[in-house]
Amino acid sequence: MGGLVIVSSDDAVRACAALGAVVASLFAGGAAAEPAPEPAPAPAPVISPQIEIHGFASEGAFVETANDYFGSTSKASLEMFEVGLNVSTEVADRLRIGLQLFSRDLGSIRDASPRIDWAYLDYRWRTWLGLRAGTFRMPFGLYNEYVDIDAARLAILLPSSVYAIRNRDVFLSQTGFGVYGHRPIGAGGDLDYQAWLGTLTVPRTALQLVGATLDSANVKYVTGAQVLWHPPLDGLRIGATALRTSIDFHLALSPATRDALIKAGLAAAGYDGKLLIAQRPVSLAIGSAEYIHGDWLFAAEYARSLTRQRSSLPVALPTFVRDSEAFYAMASYRVLPALEAGAYYSIFNFDVSDTPPKYPDPSDAFQRDLAATLRFDVNDHWLWKLEAHFMDGAASLPAEFNTHPERYWGLFLIRTTVTF
Repeated sequence: MGGLVIVSSDDAVRACAALGAVVASLFAGGAAAEPAPEPAPAPAPVISPQIEIHGFASEGAFVETANDYFGSTSKASLEMFEVGLNVSTEVADRLRIGLQLFSRDLGSIRDASPRIDWAYLDYRWRTWLGLRAGTFRMPFGLYNEYVDIDAARLAILLPSSVYAIRNRDVFLSQTGFGVYGHRPIGAGGDLDYQAWLGTLTVPRTALQLVGATLDSANVKYVTGAQVLWHPPLDGLRIGATALRTSIDFHLALSPATRDALIKAGLAAAGYDGKLLIAQRPVSLAIGSAEYIHGDWLFAAEYARSLTRQRSSLPVALPTFVRDSEAFYAMASYRVLPALEAGAYYSIFNFDVSDTPPKYPDPSDAFQRDLAATLRFDVNDHWLWKLEAHFMDGAASLPAEFNTHPERYWGLFLIRTTVTF
C-alpha cells in the first residue's frame, strides 16, 4: 500500500484544476486540447541605406605684386570661388557608391557649370583587398586625395611644385578600375596600398598654350601604384607613388603661327596648322614622409618626372626628353585649438638637364616658393585663412598670360570656407 500523502490547500487547488482539465478533455471526445498557437515573429525592420551628404563653399581674394599666376588679367581679384557637393551611401554590405559635383571660378580656370569630380563603386571584400570602379580619386603623394578639401589642410595653395593648381582637374581623379587594402606587418607596423588603371580627363585650362588652341586630348591610359608605410612610431608615415600615362594632344595653330612656320620653311606651303604633340610616356615618381607629434606636423616630398615628347612637325618641334624635379618641406603648429600657423619652401625645376639652356632668362626654368599661412577656425564648420608667397622664378606661371615674367614677385591670399 502506498504511504500517506499530505496535500496542502494550495496543492489541493492545483490538483482539482488539473483533474477538471482531464474530465473536460474526456467529455470532449478524449483528444488532448491543443495549445494556443504562438504569434508569428515580427518581420525584420527594413533599414534604408544611410545617405551621407557633405559639401563646401569657399570665397577668397588675392593680390599679386607682379606676373599673373591665375590668368585673371588683374593684379588683384575676387575671382577665387569654389563649391562642391558630394553624396555617398552603402547600398549593400561592404558596397558603397559616391559622387561629387564641383564648380569654381579662379581666374582663367573656370568651371561655371558643375562637373563630376568623381562617381564610383567601392566594394571592400576584405581589409586587405577592396575594389573600385568608375571615376575615383587618384592617389599620388600625401595630399592629392584631399586637395579639394580646404578644411583638411592648412595651406590655401598646396606646394605648387608637387600639387600645381592647374593640374587639379587632371590628377584629382581617374576613370577606370583600382584595388586597395590595408595589411599589418607585425612588428614592422602597417601598410596601405593602392593600384589603378584607367584614363584621365584633360581640360583646356590645364594646358599652357601660346599661339595654338586645343582641339582634343586623347589619353591612352594612366596607371600607377602607391604604398604608405606606417612604422611602429605614432604619427609617422612614409610613402612612395609611381604613375605613368600616355597622351596625344591635337592642336590647331593660330593663323599667325602657321604663317610664320611656312615663311621660315619649317612647314610646307598649304600647311593647315593642325599639330599633334604626343607625350609617350610621362613617368612620375614621388617619395613622401609625414610626421605628426602633438600639435606639430612636418612633411616633405620629392618628385621626379620624365616626359618623352614628339610632334607631327619634327622640323619645328623635334623629339626631346624632359626631366623635371620638385621638392618641398613643410611644418605647421597648432598654437591654440582654433589657431594654426605654418610655412613651406617649395622648389620646381622644369628641366634639370637643360643644357644648353633653352630659355633666354634662366629664371623661366625654375620656381622657388616660400609660403606662410595662418588659419583660424571660427567653429567646426567655418574657417578663415591668410597666406603669403614670396616667389623666385616663373616656371609654374601660365605662359599665355606671362610673355615677359618678372623673376621676383609676391602673391597674397585670403579665403573663408564653410563645410557641412
